[in-house]
Amino acid sequence: MSAVLLSTHGLVARYGDFQALYGVDFEIAAGEVVALIGANGAGKSTLLKSIMGLLRVAPDMVRLDGRPVGGAKPHKMVADGVAIVPEGRRLFTGMSVEDNLRVAIDHAARPREQGWTLERVFGLFPMLREKRATPVQSLSGGQQQMVAIGRALLNQPRLLLCDEISLGLAPKVVREIYQSIPSISQTGTAIVLVEQDVGLAQSASDRLYCMLEGRITLTGRSSDISRDAIGEAYFGASHAVA
Repeated sequence: MSAVLLSTHGLVARYGDFQALYGVDFEIAAGEVVALIGANGAGKSTLLKSIMGLLRVAPDMVRLDGRPVGGAKPHKMVADGVAIVPEGRRLFTGMSVEDNLRVAIDHAARPREQGWTLERVFGLFPMLREKRATPVQSLSGGQQQMVAIGRALLNQPRLLLCDEISLGLAPKVVREIYQSIPSISQTGTAIVLVEQDVGLAQSASDRLYCMLEGRITLTGRSSDISRDAIGEAYFGASHAVA
């Protein structure tokens, strides 16, 4: 594996008095695709929020290029090369596809020569070129997800955090979106995929982490992990994944 780009060390996160993460150790290298699986409430989205600076954590609990960045503001994380595709997409619904994408271009904190341009996003998702003048609220859920991914890429990330990008989408659309993952990672961008579809997560990733009740219960190379091992880690008991 290449040098570690981002890591967490004994990461603890809370929502008020409720503790959501218990000592999570996680890492990802440049260009690597890592899947993060687990049932609802396992702590997957909380881990992404902690990395992104959306939750307050201790500085040493999150490191980027070996530097402590835990608790840094989200805009600082974006400037350092971390972008997120949030669950629910959170697009500007009164604006067109192109205007939503240009928001990222106009406010990009990293140099544009990092590689992602409007034309390159349209090359990744040709449908968006055809719909560039269409208000995003008129798009299908899958097309909106493509806009959300494109907007994140236009921040020129070194690390792309994807929170449930397949949620609620038809299988054909999910396949189309996941076909873009290798093209993104080949640019050197690392990708974290939060995913509930275990088979999809395993096939799309280099390595996999499973979470249960705020803890990591399994990690390893995706191709080496058995479905029985995943079932036990996912449910906390000896279950095979159906």
